[in-house]
Amino acid sequence: MTTQHSPATGDMYRCEKCEMEIHVTRGCKCEEGCASFQCCGQAMKNITEPAVQNP
Repeated sequence: MTTQHSPATGDMYRCEKCEMEIHVTRGCKCEEGCASFQCCGQAMKNITEPAVQNP
C-alpha cells in the first residue's frame, strides 16, 4: 500500500497517456490523500522534481 500525500503548492501532475499537466498553485490542507487527479480514465502521476539543495 502506497501513501499518497495531499497536493502541495508547486506540485505537478501529468497524464501518462495524453501528457496533459496540472500545476498546483494552492495546496490542499485536508487529511492525507483527500484529493486526486484523473485523466484519460487513469490516475495522474506526480512528476514534481525534488527541490535542489546546495550545500
